[in-house]
Amino acid sequence: MDTKTVFIFALILGILCPQYSSMFERYLVLMLIVLMFLSLLDLEFTRKIGNKRDILLILFFNYILLGGFLIISGSFLELEFFEGFVVLAVFPPAVAVIPFTYILKGDLRLSLIGESVAYLSSVFIAPIIIFIIFGERVSYSGLLKTLFEFIILPMLLAFLVSKTRLHAKIKNNKEHIITLLMFIVIYTIIGINSDEFFKTEMIYLFIIGFLKSFVIGFSVFYILKKTEMKKRICFTLFSSYKNCALSAAIALELFGQRASLSCVIVIPFEILFFIVLSFVVGRGK
Repeated sequence: MDTKTVFIFALILGILCPQYSSMFERYLVLMLIVLMFLSLLDLEFTRKIGNKRDILLILFFNYILLGGFLIISGSFLELEFFEGFVVLAVFPPAVAVIPFTYILKGDLRLSLIGESVAYLSSVFIAPIIIFIIFGERVSYSGLLKTLFEFIILPMLLAFLVSKTRLHAKIKNNKEHIITLLMFIVIYTIIGINSDEFFKTEMIYLFIIGFLKSFVIGFSVFYILKKTEMKKRICFTLFSSYKNCALSAAIALELFGQRASLSCVIVIPFEILFFIVLSFVVGRGK
C-alpha cells in the first residue's frame, strides 16, 4: 500500500472510527519528534546554498505567497480556525516535497537545500509572526518549548546522527516507520476532532484547502511555464505544500483541538494535488 493511500485511509478511519484516537493523544508530541527526526535525516544542512535566487524564490512561494494566502483567508473565519491557519502558514513546507520532487523528476538538489533553509528559517519566522498577530494571547515560554520540541531538537538529532554509522542502519527502515507514524498522527488528530467534521462551517476550510493546493499550485506551475521543468516542479511543490501533521500538533499544543482542524483538513487536497500534478507533468513531458 503506497503512502498516499495510507494517509487517505487514516483520514477515513479517523472520521468513521474515532473512539481509539484518545489512546494515542498523549503520545503525539513524542511521535512528532521521532517523525521529524526521521524526515530530516537526509536534508542538506551543511551543503553550500548555490543559486541564492532559487532559494529566495522557494522562501517567497512557501512563506509569503502560500503563507500569506492562509493568513488572509483564515482571518475571515472564527478565531480557532484562524489560529490554525496562522500556524500552518509560519511553519515549514512538507518534507514530502523531497520524495515528490524525485518522483516527478524535478530538481532534487534544489528541493533538499530549499527544505533545509526553509526549516532553519522557520525557527525565526514562526515566533515573530505568531507574536505580531496574537501578542500576549500566546505564552512566550510555551511557543519556545514547542519550537524546541518540534523543530530544533529533531534538526539537531538528525544532523548528529547523519554523521554516524547509525544513519545507514536507520535508512533501511525509515520510510516504513515514517508512514506508520504519519498514519497514527493523522488518525489521532482527525479522531479527536471527528465531531467537528460535519458542521456547516467546515465547508469554508474545505474551500481554503482546495484553493491552497490547486489554485495556488497550478497558478505557479503555469506562470513559470518558461522556467526549466525541473525547477518549475520544485517551485510548484513549495508553493502548495505545508507540513500539515507538524502544524496540526503545534496548533493543538498552542491553541487547542479546533485550531488543529485547519491544518488537517488540507491533507486530502495535498494528496489529490500530487496525483493531478503527476498526470499534468507526465503529459507535458
